[in-house]
Amino acid sequence: MENFDFVESGIIFGLTDRLAFRKFKYSSKDFAKHGDAHKFLTNHYDSYGEVPTPDTLCENFPTLNPSAQSLNFDYALDTFQNQVLFRQVINVFQDNKELLSENPKHALAQINHGLQEVAVTYDEDVLYYNNQPENRYDDWKKRTEKRRMGDGIMGIKTPFNSVNRLGVGWLPGEMVSLFARPSVGKSWVCVQAAVTAALNGHKTLLISTEMPAAQMNMRTDVVMGKAMGYDFSHTDLRNGNPIDEAAYQDFLHNLENVPLLVCDHIEGESSISLESIHNLIRKYVPDFVVIDGVYLITNSSKNFKAMWEQTHMLFYGLKNICLSTNTAMFVSTQATKEASDVFMPPMPDQVAFGDALLRASDVVMSMCMIEDENEKRLLAFQKYRDGLMPLHTAVLDWQVNSGLIAEAPDDF
Repeated sequence: MENFDFVESGIIFGLTDRLAFRKFKYSSKDFAKHGDAHKFLTNHYDSYGEVPTPDTLCENFPTLNPSAQSLNFDYALDTFQNQVLFRQVINVFQDNKELLSENPKHALAQINHGLQEVAVTYDEDVLYYNNQPENRYDDWKKRTEKRRMGDGIMGIKTPFNSVNRLGVGWLPGEMVSLFARPSVGKSWVCVQAAVTAALNGHKTLLISTEMPAAQMNMRTDVVMGKAMGYDFSHTDLRNGNPIDEAAYQDFLHNLENVPLLVCDHIEGESSISLESIHNLIRKYVPDFVVIDGVYLITNSSKNFKAMWEQTHMLFYGLKNICLSTNTAMFVSTQATKEASDVFMPPMPDQVAFGDALLRASDVVMSMCMIEDENEKRLLAFQKYRDGLMPLHTAVLDWQVNSGLIAEAPDDF
């Protein structure tokens, strides 16, 4: 094993980077030599909201090796993880040393159990429920603080007032799905969801499998323009009709700091795949991903599979991406032909290509038209996290040509 002092000093100095500090999952007791320095660093952050400088650490802990400041942090972290694992395994045997001479069979069972616990603790994919429970209290305090700020919503603000009133928007790791018959307006809702998130400061990736980015951008201009106080017509933008050019140029100029990315294809690929979506998320690190037309996403597997199996892999693959990247996702798909009445919201068993999407999603909505009300849409909540949705339907004002998509007043 490499020198504990040098590696642990490199870890301590590396943790003066705020991002590295926040991602570091080990505690002070996991250090062999510099646990006190780590405890000091943690207390400093808790007290002042920032990590101490390397000079401050050297001043307070002269035992740290200053030359370790040049050590690559990722390399130091890999080495540190191995050192921690090494010590934990050795401790299992040391703790059972006396028992081994008295009752070898019982000692073997104890050692096996201890090694299994070490494996679970070391595995990055699972955690013990009681692992650092104090962090969950800190997380709750942070969520409470967020609720006091701004519009009081935890997570990403949604386009739906009935959801926002609950105080919980789209949360990291969740997948939200919408399904409807063609031409009902799924793409417009996707645009509205992306615009709402982006205008509230959340970096958003809008992916379309159905229409080119140029068309999505026109729709986004109209919806975002309405939200920002402009009045554009989608028909005029699409058909090249006369518009208020000065207002349009002013609007486009004000988009400079809007954190919205739009994608309609992957360079070098004939279609958008699960793998390419995962790569985009890793590359651009969005807070929120919106996918219009999720049923057109492909899987790289070359083995023939039945349609239900393909869709199962697709939808659970998307959910796994949400969890592994801690990203909220909003996706749209089609309802089956059985949902032929466009004035009735499709039911859960009328999702195209099976019900895997409903099982994998945390929130599921279907949408339909309202008879004799062309400027309205009916949204039905078919599934909501933990069953906490206080109502089952919501009416949307639907003036998409001018960019208005909003939940209608309760007295509609």
